[in-house]
Amino acid sequence: MSLGNSNMANAAAAAPAKDAQVRRTEAPVRLLRAGNEDITIGENSLLEGSFETHGTIFVDGAAVNADLRAAQLSIGATGRVEGQAVVHRAEIAGVFDGTLECAGEVILRSSSRIAGEVKCAKLVTHRGAVIDAQVRVIMESEEVEEKSPHGAVIAQAARDSSVRPWTRRRFKRVVPVMSGAVLSLGLVGIGALIF
Repeated sequence: MSLGNSNMANAAAAAPAKDAQVRRTEAPVRLLRAGNEDITIGENSLLEGSFETHGTIFVDGAAVNADLRAAQLSIGATGRVEGQAVVHRAEIAGVFDGTLECAGEVILRSSSRIAGEVKCAKLVTHRGAVIDAQVRVIMESEEVEEKSPHGAVIAQAARDSSVRPWTRRRFKRVVPVMSGAVLSLGLVGIGALIF
């Protein structure tokens, strides 16, 4: 009788273990919890419109006529975005066609293809990435110069000139030093006239 009871006990213990295995295989790979601000566009999805989040937008499907605003944008190898995006960081392995403004770095994987306009602080490209876009890498000093009226005029004149870009960068570094030197010499001259 104890042998029969032990078989029943083993069978009863095996049933919950079997249910737990079934539940584990049915569980999604990524669990979304309340408060999670990530947006995922699945591989077989086609979405259109505006999406805004403080989290990450993952695109494995297609977003057309899109207006995306997020902390991060991740376009998978099967993903495609057509439209505009304003993000802090972007990693692209698929296709992006439109205007991308990124406050941080843009990483272009070897399978990526981008077209349109890209404005970012840092650009990382892997061998094989296809770039058919106007790319503008903004340095922090350029952003500061463009905020002041005089800095904007100097920056625009430097961009419009036929001077080589490396010369423009040197010019931008020298201008504040030269203006400080001229101001100092002017004050010394005025001081000499007064005393």
